[in-house]
Amino acid sequence: MLYKNPYCKKVKGSFLLIVSCGHCKTDIAKYQKVGRGNLLRMYIDRIIEGAVDFSKHKGALLCPNCNEQLATRTTLKRKKKEVYIMIRGAFNTRKV
Repeated sequence: MLYKNPYCKKVKGSFLLIVSCGHCKTDIAKYQKVGRGNLLRMYIDRIIEGAVDFSKHKGALLCPNCNEQLATRTTLKRKKKEVYIMIRGAFNTRKV
């Protein structure tokens, strides 16, 4: 993996997900998910490892293999955090 988050901490009640491209099945990121439900937003500070450098990458999240768009990067107004809003059907997740 190209990107490794140096500030990542273990969050109570979380589990690891591997996020991959829905088109070519390339692994994109290892993510620490908190709570139940589907992956709707991917917080930048919870990404553990990634195939794309998330610290420098602005705008849309593209697959490094097939260049399909998986998410768009925005800032949440309330929490003031950087997130990727995931596009449904463009990615797959599996529990580690």
